[in-house]
Amino acid sequence: MQFQTEKLRRTIQECQDLDTLRGIAMQLLQLHEKKSAIAEWATKKGVDAECRAIVAEMGNNNKLANTFQIIRTDGQSDEIAGRYFSSYDEAHNVLQRYYADLSCCDEDEREYYDIVEVNS
Repeated sequence: MQFQTEKLRRTIQECQDLDTLRGIAMQLLQLHEKKSAIAEWATKKGVDAECRAIVAEMGNNNKLANTFQIIRTDGQSDEIAGRYFSSYDEAHNVLQRYYADLSCCDEDEREYYDIVEVNS
C-alpha cells in the first residue's frame, strides 16, 4: 500500500498535464465518497448492534419495577424505543451511547428520543 501511495504521489508531483491531474483528483474524490459511505454504514450497524446488546443486557423482565421509558418523538418503535429502565440515568446512558456513535453527517437521518417517567 505504501508503495502504491508513493507511486501516485510521484506521478502527481511530476505530472504537467492538467487533464491528467483532474482525472486523478476525480478518482480520489470518488474513492473518498465510497470510503465515507462505508464508514457511515459501519457506524450505524455498530450502533444498532450495541443498542441490541444493551437492551439484551438490561432485559425486559420486570416492567412493574421500572419507572422510565425511552420513546421516539415520531411515535415509531425500534431497538431503543419502548424499553423500560429502573432509573433515568440508565435510560440516559443508552441514549448517550446512541448519539455519541453518530456523526454530524447523520443528523438528518437520525431518530430523536425522549425519556418519560411511567406512572405505575
